[in-house]
Formats: sequence, structure tokens, C-alpha cells
Amino acid sequence: MTALLTVFGFVCSIALTYLMRCYSLKYDVLDMPVARSSHETPTPRGGGMAIYATVMLLLIIPGWLNQLDWSLILTIAIPGSMVAFIGFWDDHHPINSSHRLIVHSLAAIVALWLLPGIPELSFSHHIVSNPFVLLPLYAGGLVWLLNLYNFMDGIDGIAGAEAITTLLAAAAILYFNHETEWLPLLFWVAAPIGGFLLWNWAPAKIFMGDGGSGFLGFLLGMLALITSAYSILNIWTWLILFAVFISDTTWTLIVRFTSGQDWHQAHRSHSYQILARKMGSHAVISHGVIIINLIWLTPIAAMTAYRPEYGWLLALLAYFPLLIICWFCDAGQQQQ
Repeated sequence: MTALLTVFGFVCSIALTYLMRCYSLKYDVLDMPVARSSHETPTPRGGGMAIYATVMLLLIIPGWLNQLDWSLILTIAIPGSMVAFIGFWDDHHPINSSHRLIVHSLAAIVALWLLPGIPELSFSHHIVSNPFVLLPLYAGGLVWLLNLYNFMDGIDGIAGAEAITTLLAAAAILYFNHETEWLPLLFWVAAPIGGFLLWNWAPAKIFMGDGGSGFLGFLLGMLALITSAYSILNIWTWLILFAVFISDTTWTLIVRFTSGQDWHQAHRSHSYQILARKMGSHAVISHGVIIINLIWLTPIAAMTAYRPEYGWLLALLAYFPLLIICWFCDAGQQQQ
């Protein structure tokens, strides 16, 4: 069942991405290159909605077959759809950032309201379990994650590469700890991303768009919360697996804000964008993200499954070299 749906999701995503590309070309839903862009030719956008549609199918089918609990499906589908459609609308008709933030915040609130349980957070031997502390923290985290995923979806293949390697790393940690309950869900999310990535790998034939990137960031955040509450994985595990995107976006935003720049405007001063220009290749940077995730971050994340009380220390270890890269690249500084 798991393997069949995984293959179906991969093939379905390939087909739906093709259809989205035809739609975007027909109705001129194009990402036009400007001074801050990392691409040079008009490119269709909105392909990430193929990921959204396929993931919804891969949730509903197991629900019909009683292989997946409907409460879990609704927990992901309702707020996830809110994020996907506000982003898809934004791809067609730009929406005020404050209006998007309202919808994103409502989606996070709905998600946490529907979530059966929330994961605790360990600091050394102190466990934070107070919902009045955790709920605002996790709501803010979901909103930040879906937006940073949008920020980091700026070169060919990077968003898909980050998502797939993160999901497979989490699946590997579960598998080697003999926990298989959540493996199907991780595979069913990874498969549609793989199908889209065939179209999005450099040189990209279609971009993810705000609908797809926001949905994907939100979805990964929801999977982090769900699996941290009900498996050996914990919040520190996922924070380490997300480290490439979190470190680059957070560093860049802080630098832009503290240097008096218009920090919420589009730019190309993330370290991944700077490195892509220096190396003249999107694929090299996307491959680099894959290598960092699998060689550096996954082993450290795996340690948190055994010693969650030291997760914060392991996170510091994981993030340190990534922040050094941001510093070395002058991420966030005004670009010529």
C-alpha cells in the first residue's frame, strides 16, 4: 500500500506539474526576471500547486481505505489549504503582506487547535510542557517556517531538495529506531515533491510559486509537530534538519533589519543566492544543500532521538558552521 501510493504520488505530481506549466503559460502566470532575480528568462510559476493537489490525494485515499485517521487528515488539509490558496492567489494578483500574514496566522491557529497533542520541549533536564508557552511558540514557528520557505525558494531545485532530504532523513531516523508508524506519511509527502523536482531542477521549466512554497513549509512544520508528539523524533530533531533554511533566512533578515534596509522587500542577499551567482550555477548550490543535509545535519539530528535533553546543544553545533557561511558570504548586506 505504502509503495503503491508513493509511486502513484510521484507519477501524479509529474503529470500535474506539466498541466500547471501549460496553465501558467496560457494565462501568463510568469515570473519575470528583474534586478533582484536569480533567473534570466520568464518562467512559469505555480507548479507547487501540483504538490498540494497530490498530497491531498495521498491523504484522502488512505483515509477512504481506513489507513489514515481522518482527524489527522483534516489537521493537515484545512490549514494547509488556507496557506496554499492564499499563495496561489498571490501568484496571480499580488496581495498585501499584512493580509497574507493574517491568513497565515489563522492557519497556524486552526492547525494547533485541530492537533490532538502538542510536543514537549526539552532544555537539558528541564521539560517545557505548559501550553500557554508552547502554543504561541509553535504558532509563530509555523508562520515563520512557511514564510522562510518562500524566501528560500529562489534558485532552481533548492526548495525541493531541502524538503526531500529532510523527509528522508527523518524517515531514516525513525526506521533505524524501529518506529515505522509515520514512515508512510513521510514517503507520501516526499513523492510529490520528487515529481515536481524533475521539472524544477536546473534549468527550471517551472517555479514552485508562493502557493506551493508556503504550503510546503507549513506542511513540513505540521509533520514536525505531529511526529515530535508521537514518535522518537522531537522538535530539536526537526530544527536541526531545517538548519540550512532557518540559518540563512534568519541571519539575512537580522542583518537587513539592523542595517536599516527595507527588510520585508524582495532581495537577493541570502547566502545561497550569493553563492549561486559566484559559482554561476543553481545546481551546484542545490547539490550542496543535499550534501549538508545528509552528511552533516542528519547524523546530528539522529543524536537528538537518543538524547533529547541535549538537543539545544546539538542544535548549536549544527548551526554554527552554517552561520559562519552566512557571515563569510555577507548575507543580508546590500548587493550591487
